[in-house]
Amino acid sequence: MATRKARRYERHIAGVVLAAFMFVAAAATGLKAQVPVIRLPDFFEDSPVAMLLIEPMNGRILAANHAAQTLYGWSSDEFRRLFVSDLNQMSEDKIKVQLDNARTGNQHYFLFPHRFKDGTIHTVRTFSWPIILEQKTRLFSVIAEAHDVRSGGEPLAAYSSNLEDAVRQKSAELRATDGLLNLTLISAIAVLSGIVIILGIVLIRGRRLVRALGRQHLLLRVVIDAIPDQIYFKRPDGTLEACNQAAAEFVGMPAEMIVGKTDREIFGHSTDALLMQQVFSDVNNQGKLINQGEVTNPAGRKYTLEMIKAPVIDTRGERLGSVSVWRDVTERRRTEARVEALAYYDPLTKLANRAKAQEVLLGFLATHKVNQQFMAIAIFDLDSFAAVNSIFGHNIGDALLKTTGRRLSNNIDAGSFTARLSSDEFVVFLTALGGDEARAREAAHEKIEDLHACLSRQAIISGNQITPSASAGAVLVGPSSEGAEEELRRADLAMHNAKSRGRGSINWFHSGMVDDLVARFDVETALEKALQSDGFRLFLQPKIIADAPGRHFEVLLRLDHPERGIVGPGSFIAVAEATGLIVPIGAWVLEESCRMLAENPDLHLAVNVSVRQFLREKFVDDLASLLDHHQFDPERLTLEMTESLMIANFDLALAQLRKIRALRIRLSIDDFGTGYSALVYLKQFPLNELKIDKTFIAGVPHDSSDTSLVELIITMAHHLGISIVAEGVETREQEAWLLSQGCEGLQGFLFSPPQPASYYLKP
Repeated sequence: MATRKARRYERHIAGVVLAAFMFVAAAATGLKAQVPVIRLPDFFEDSPVAMLLIEPMNGRILAANHAAQTLYGWSSDEFRRLFVSDLNQMSEDKIKVQLDNARTGNQHYFLFPHRFKDGTIHTVRTFSWPIILEQKTRLFSVIAEAHDVRSGGEPLAAYSSNLEDAVRQKSAELRATDGLLNLTLISAIAVLSGIVIILGIVLIRGRRLVRALGRQHLLLRVVIDAIPDQIYFKRPDGTLEACNQAAAEFVGMPAEMIVGKTDREIFGHSTDALLMQQVFSDVNNQGKLINQGEVTNPAGRKYTLEMIKAPVIDTRGERLGSVSVWRDVTERRRTEARVEALAYYDPLTKLANRAKAQEVLLGFLATHKVNQQFMAIAIFDLDSFAAVNSIFGHNIGDALLKTTGRRLSNNIDAGSFTARLSSDEFVVFLTALGGDEARAREAAHEKIEDLHACLSRQAIISGNQITPSASAGAVLVGPSSEGAEEELRRADLAMHNAKSRGRGSINWFHSGMVDDLVARFDVETALEKALQSDGFRLFLQPKIIADAPGRHFEVLLRLDHPERGIVGPGSFIAVAEATGLIVPIGAWVLEESCRMLAENPDLHLAVNVSVRQFLREKFVDDLASLLDHHQFDPERLTLEMTESLMIANFDLALAQLRKIRALRIRLSIDDFGTGYSALVYLKQFPLNELKIDKTFIAGVPHDSSDTSLVELIITMAHHLGISIVAEGVETREQEAWLLSQGCEGLQGFLFSPPQPASYYLKP
């Protein structure tokens, strides 16, 4: 084949020379040697390889093909306004030197840091040659992104040096060939004495030209193999004519074995839709096929590819075949997926985060507006989650959050959606509830109750039995919604209102909640100011204990509000618990109580302690410090706790109670009977006292149910060696009956309402 091409070249060149000779002879003028004009190939624009045409004197970019525009991100018009210095990040002096080297043919291969339109810097391989276009010297450059280059490494330096030496050697050979060509032309012009001599020179020149073309082919092969994208050239009959190294590695066989094979011989009888469309199908003379998707190579490995297939047409419009370029974007897609996961998904629970939830909600609202349907938004907040972290540790808290996320996602209907909004807040979108508001609310409430019950089931986490509780706020969203942000805010208001009503509450949004929230913030602000400016007051209520020496009182907390006056604990304790202010408030109450005990040797005080305060790691150490500082008999101090302590963390609670008893401080369970009342806990806890809640005392001695329950509590306590105090005693009849049942202590308005501490402890 090469021989036939050489002969054609020889005949063609001989004809040119002979015609030139005859023209010169006829004109009787001297012929000046000229450099032939080299035209740009017709496939310049459609080539899958990035190509640039550059003015070497000033570095202006004269033209850029479609592949270059895709690679860099600039359009054709934008490229024509750019200079090489806009791309190349080297200094202008170095750029000028490299342009001169390329223009003079001293160097053809370069490795440059190029800036793309998005501002990123990429290392690219550049192959440049000087060409004559419109009687001017231009630079023709082929660009390939160097994905495998690592800056600064010795292997890169050696590789670049070796490749430059090889290209430089080939360039020198080409320059030698050009010199011989010029010499041949000059000789042909000078030696016009005979056609035989001219033809001989032409034949010699033709052979050398064939060798030069072979070198150019080799250089083009190096360029194509250096491109990381897969490139396939296919004949019109469907067989593969050539491919680059990246394609051979993908197929899993040498390029020599791929040539001549059909698609079926390489990929087998695959029914993959993308392969059927991109590989096995054909393109017409004007068409271009662009696809993207996952493809399995013959070895069974999956890749995500961007695939372009286009026809190859020569200058006469004859189709030579087709070219396919496949770019591996697997890692890029993985990176994009990781970025999306970080931006839109919670790494702990794997649920969507707030940003994703807002995006999804916008879509739901638009759909429901078109369909004139209702939907509901429910926000679930875990009660006392901060206490779970403090008591069990953050690893258990994280596991509880994962469990909550799974329970929600596994129990919502198809089409609904759940996400984690913040630390312990989760949102659920209940969609397609229909167009009737009453039925939509009823269906949503039923589903929210089911989810609420699911979240409240006991969980075994790392051997710990935890029974979580959640408060829920919900809002029904109609077709004429106020917007995603507003609807989420309403659901959040409903949730906070539910938390203020107590553990495990469910509440629907109504307009009055805004006023409730303002009042809640007012209370929180008042509590913070009271801590800073001595705004709390201690009240005492007597405890009548038969045959007990000294004076016995329960310490009760009041808030001295600047506008509302003295405020009882029912108005602020829930806020204090929810905000965590209960811990510093409780510490202040204990400090003041210990001071009163130290100043009044006949005084006995019972002080209420919250579960959050009690289960603090340093609580017992702080108690010991108070005893050392104030110096009083610890038996005169009783700590009262609610029954919720029994299930918060049994092991930790038992350990804390034993340490406190070791300090000789008395222990009491307050409001007994209203909570969990687990007898197995009472049996193991080192308690001194049980206080029967006033709701049971109100019914004695006439209500048989209350009477029977109180009798049972008294009998059980005495059997365990625990004394009994009855709260809320208001009549003499109640007093007489309780004393007859062996109740050791009485407390209530019958004896005295709570009074300021100064009322009983006058100086």
